[in-house]
Amino acid sequence: MKRRSLLLSFCIAASAGAVSLAPGTANADPQTSVALTIGGGGADLRTSPRPVFHLGGWADILFFRNRESDMALGPYLSVDTAAFDTFHVGGGLSWLLPLGSPVLVVSGGALAQKSAFGWEPALQTSLFFGSRSFNFHSVYGFAIGGFVQGRLGVGGLDGTRQADVVGGLQVDVAILGLPFVLLYQGLRGRPATIR
Repeated sequence: MKRRSLLLSFCIAASAGAVSLAPGTANADPQTSVALTIGGGGADLRTSPRPVFHLGGWADILFFRNRESDMALGPYLSVDTAAFDTFHVGGGLSWLLPLGSPVLVVSGGALAQKSAFGWEPALQTSLFFGSRSFNFHSVYGFAIGGFVQGRLGVGGLDGTRQADVVGGLQVDVAILGLPFVLLYQGLRGRPATIR
């Protein structure tokens, strides 16, 4: 009898533990976006300021968002160039703040930049204002809007510190690909009907 009650207690405790440790269903699916950034600004602001053309790529994945009105947080990666004579690669954290229909994404992180001064560690901050959809059927959400980025070198080996400010348009690569999809579908002709 004592053995049976001990076994029953163990089974109840194990069942309760299994139920409490079982993963629940999470509604907040991650949403990712990849975009082309294009614009202009000023580079070498600490030494000899000059206007520059900016071209780059931005990719992020945002978590904790169930619908368009929710905030989100997640990592980003960026690769870009200013006037094709500097190269920046970095990453950090993005925080999406919904403002109704448009959103504000505040990002900050670290990067490595290669310029006439050599390789240099730097800090980067970015503001994005525009449309960032929430896709209820997939993990990919479109993003299009304006951005402003600031980069500040924290000291290269020779003691220089580059500072840049750029801004422009951030366009989702999926949006850029839509004309090619339309052209392909047009050249392909009518789809075959299923009988």
